[in-house]
Amino acid sequence: MADVEVYTARYEREHGHPPAGRRFWLFTLVSETGAILYEVKLNEQLIYPMALDRARATAEQRKAFRIIVEP
Repeated sequence: MADVEVYTARYEREHGHPPAGRRFWLFTLVSETGAILYEVKLNEQLIYPMALDRARATAEQRKAFRIIVEP
């Protein structure tokens, strides 16, 4: 499977910087047609790269086209 696209524009618009730091992250997985497939709500605080790795693993299982980083 090709790399899943990661969409961060909404997060950057609301926070004024790219995703970074430690927090409870929320990701939305979207299909190629734009349908929401799944929401990844992490129940522990993680730094962004680790949280994104978990979201990518879920996206591969769900065959998602895009990961949206929610603000």
